[in-house]
Amino acid sequence: MTSSTDEGWKVFADGDDVDDIPLWKVLAKVRSDDLDEGLDKNATLLNKIKPPFSWYYNLALAISSCFGFLAVLLLIGLVISLRSGSTDLLFGLTLAMLTAAVTPHLWRQAYQYGLKMPDAPLELPHASDRLFDEVLGHLQKVDGPQAYFFSGFRKKRIRLNRRQFFGRLRYFLFSEHSKDRAMVMRFPTAMSLPADIYLHRDDVEKMLSMSAPKRAAGPGRNVKYAYIEAVFDLRADPMTCSPDCYQSEVESRSFMMVV
Repeated sequence: MTSSTDEGWKVFADGDDVDDIPLWKVLAKVRSDDLDEGLDKNATLLNKIKPPFSWYYNLALAISSCFGFLAVLLLIGLVISLRSGSTDLLFGLTLAMLTAAVTPHLWRQAYQYGLKMPDAPLELPHASDRLFDEVLGHLQKVDGPQAYFFSGFRKKRIRLNRRQFFGRLRYFLFSEHSKDRAMVMRFPTAMSLPADIYLHRDDVEKMLSMSAPKRAAGPGRNVKYAYIEAVFDLRADPMTCSPDCYQSEVESRSFMMVV
């Protein structure tokens, strides 16, 4: 890996044997030229904001599992007692258990993406990070890089809606760990996203070429550079001669040398 940011990104992209680059690797390389260092810094930030969301995710999973198991038992009882007088009671209890099992997931979906389709990224419930937001900014655009994951059975690419990156827990999509990504609901369904999210290599190269920082001493993100300002300062300086003035000075010095 070279010291130049642009060259480092080029080596990273060209060095991959496959075209599918995990999203967590992209952000780690944005954070640092060293992949392990970038992963460590991203994990430190995510671990800081994770506890409350992880606690609720585990609670919702436990509630859904418990009521789901009870619903299955009640369904078995309902099938057995189809001709008995307790059928209506079992049917009502089954519906109640199924509702209780689904409710935590629906609440998570509403919390993460709102009650209607979001038109813009929702407010984060935690402190923001510049690099996370910079990469997310590309993924949130209509013509931005297309993120996707692979289906478990047919290994088919499943494209993600750009609103996937509008949710309140969008930072966890960059986690290397599937348990963290599972806390994020897939938009617009109420399913989790434990699988890796990928970007195509061409999209990564395009994105990095647009967001890679420039050298501090050379052309940067501002159009007006220091040396351009210096040129304007020289032109405004009364001590600076015009070309005619300079030519006159040369002729005067040449005449003095001849004399």
